[in-house]
Amino acid sequence: MNTVNNLILGFDPGLNVTGWGAIKSYGNREEYVNHGTIVTKNQQLLGVRLNTIFEQVSGLCQKYSPSSIAVEKIFSNKNPDSTIKLGKARGIIFLVAARFDIEIFEYSPNTVKKNLVGYGHAEKSQIIYMINRFFPIKEKISHDSADALAVAICHSMQKQSKIKVG
Repeated sequence: MNTVNNLILGFDPGLNVTGWGAIKSYGNREEYVNHGTIVTKNQQLLGVRLNTIFEQVSGLCQKYSPSSIAVEKIFSNKNPDSTIKLGKARGIIFLVAARFDIEIFEYSPNTVKKNLVGYGHAEKSQIIYMINRFFPIKEKISHDSADALAVAICHSMQKQSKIKVG
């Protein structure tokens, strides 16, 4: 397990679009590294779509050698099929983390929003606004990438808030 470089890969999993964001964590500050999305097409077979996610997440782990991965927890959708699809994409991220021996952490959407915005029911536009305040990203950022960066920032904040006693 790589614990030296303090690089965190954050993921906002989805079968159609998986957002990702990479940051470096230095105590009480974070440094932007990169962000993007993994996109699959509805008309592709499920196995092909999951393999695309697997290959691209694996590529990100090879490229960045993260010390940890942070992923958004599943929340209940109104549509059970959507929840199942989300779970499959999350499962692929967990598989890649295990194959690369990277510790993985999960955060609820409300925890991520509360850490970043201060309000657990913040809107997508508020997340994007705060990401742009944290990092001077020149290009327009999608909500999927913004959510992934927010998850990574949340993990950085959470790991810094743990007080070591003894």
